[in-house]
Amino acid sequence: MESLDDLIRQTRIALLIMLFLITVGVVGFMLIEHLSFMDALWLTTITLTTVGYGDLHADTTAGRVFTIALIFFGFGVVAFGLQATVTFLVSPEIRNIRQRRLTRRIISKLEKHYIVCGHMGLVDATVQHLISSVKQRLTYYDQIFYNPIDKFLDGIFGDDALGYYPKTRAIVKNIILYVTRPFINIEGTLLDVVVVITEDAGYAKELRAKNIFVIEGNPTLDNTLIEAGIHRATAMLVMLDNDTQALLTVLSARNLNPDLYITAATVANNLVDKTLRIGANAVIQPYSMAGQFMNSITLRPVVYDFFTTVFFDFTFDTQASQITLFEGSPWIGKTVGELKLNEKFQGSAILGIHTHEGKYVIVPREDYTLSMGEDLIIVSPFSQIKPLHRAGQSPTHFRRIPKWQRINRIESPKRQTQTYTLDEAEHFIREMSNHYVICGTEEVLQSAIDQLNPDRPFVIVSPDEHMIQSVRSRGFRIILGDPTQEETLLRAGVDRALALMVSADNHADTVLTVMTARNLSSKLLITATALSDEYIQKITIAGADRIFNPLKISAEYVLLATTRPMVVEFFRHVLFNYQDGIETTELYMQNNSPWIGKRIGELLLKRIFGAVAIGIRQRNGEFIYAPSDEHVLNPHEILLVITPMQHADDLREAAYGSSSKRPDTLRNQRFVSTMIHDPSKGLS
Repeated sequence: MESLDDLIRQTRIALLIMLFLITVGVVGFMLIEHLSFMDALWLTTITLTTVGYGDLHADTTAGRVFTIALIFFGFGVVAFGLQATVTFLVSPEIRNIRQRRLTRRIISKLEKHYIVCGHMGLVDATVQHLISSVKQRLTYYDQIFYNPIDKFLDGIFGDDALGYYPKTRAIVKNIILYVTRPFINIEGTLLDVVVVITEDAGYAKELRAKNIFVIEGNPTLDNTLIEAGIHRATAMLVMLDNDTQALLTVLSARNLNPDLYITAATVANNLVDKTLRIGANAVIQPYSMAGQFMNSITLRPVVYDFFTTVFFDFTFDTQASQITLFEGSPWIGKTVGELKLNEKFQGSAILGIHTHEGKYVIVPREDYTLSMGEDLIIVSPFSQIKPLHRAGQSPTHFRRIPKWQRINRIESPKRQTQTYTLDEAEHFIREMSNHYVICGTEEVLQSAIDQLNPDRPFVIVSPDEHMIQSVRSRGFRIILGDPTQEETLLRAGVDRALALMVSADNHADTVLTVMTARNLSSKLLITATALSDEYIQKITIAGADRIFNPLKISAEYVLLATTRPMVVEFFRHVLFNYQDGIETTELYMQNNSPWIGKRIGELLLKRIFGAVAIGIRQRNGEFIYAPSDEHVLNPHEILLVITPMQHADDLREAAYGSSSKRPDTLRNQRFVSTMIHDPSKGLS
């Protein structure tokens, strides 16, 4: 393919030759045929273009010879010039230039938009997540609005032999869609207000093909950020491969816009505080965060489902959002009961409130009075999110992101005073059951282990001696060996375990480990990671229950931390928080639990355990959010409770009737099948 410079050079040469031929033709006809300038120009033009109207022609022999020569040389030049000009005008490079100019004009008019800095990796996963969200929104509106329209039209228009009715039906439907579209607000998705800054020209071209607004340039430079509309933007996501560049980008952005909400992704621990000090509102460490999600999906699978479906999964009708009570909010001074969210907004409920003191009120009572500046975390049907925001926020602050800065908390890995040799660990493991086995060497897995408490029943399996010695020094029970081998997994007690976590650098090792473990135990809950979509199906066939892409989940988390920061903070606070001593645990109503048949209010969770019921997963897989005290617990329901960590074991003992009892299995085949990762959907 010819380059843009080659096309420009060819076009210039063709135009110069044509100009030369026109000049020669005009001068020649004026001298030979004694024509005026306009007549000579006219004759030259119709001769070169081979039109030949016949109103003017050469009368002399010399004039005719000159005309033949002009036609002979001019025809090729004109054809070459036209070809070069057309190729130039329709070339992909010219289309890109036109697209860039159009993008600049659109961006110059954008306000309250989002800027994403980086290329490939996290940025690509973020863009794919946004595209999926838009597709799911369109699917949602198809189900709610357009499917009924189709059924209505099918009742009026039927198929006929001549085919007139189908044509009329299509015209009527288009008219209905044109009239109704402004009222159902399909347009104006987050994808329409995102601008990506990247230095990678090839990646920029890919994004333009997906109708994404792109600015090519260095995000550390002021001019690039200004071109992206930094002064009018609401927030910026910095997801660069180089931590130093990310630091400079945050610094430049903060200098240009003091009110901008900035989220940065960084790998190095020592740069987190620096990034916050120079102006980032929040700093996310992708590997650490992915490790936390991996722990949650394995150790507390129903808790994971409860939170992630409403935060990330756009196939799920119920979504979580945040409403900040800025000055002028009509909700200020009202009690939670007076809002009547359940009645007015189709079952909406408040999961938590972030107070002025930085504390959280989990599932507030109906007599709780709301104050200015508080942040409400609300779950609601997707269709009720905008009505909720309009009802709770003042018009001047609609959808404004609260300007606050997250404090970085350094959490050192938990250690146990007692350590085990390889032989001692194997002897101890032989007596274990209903424990958790963790296999692999991948970086996300190591981040997950860093967040685990060695006092709990974990067994670490790895062929990496350095990794084994590192986790052994913290007090974990360890098995040195290849987890793809049946003998190694039996030494780890996989046949007696509740769950297995697998994350290997080599996807083939992950597939083989999953397959071997599934053959040893049918009750085992198996979770695994996959960085490539092509391996997801293979790992699923091998027997894994849950599969997630760490890169994808990291991108979705960074996006959520930017657009709904208080939702993320609530999630971080209640999921498993060592510093505040809070966790969300799941209690299975099985094995003749003494709680079956009791009302939640009868359990006195707050009084005895300092705990609050935040949700229930029913037997059919559907969730109840912020359940009332009057809800009666049924067999096979799972109660989700936020509790102080020191009471978690007592809470489980009370729910199961004995400290030795545990769930038969963490697997739920019917619900698990809906949670396997689908690249076209949100988080899985």
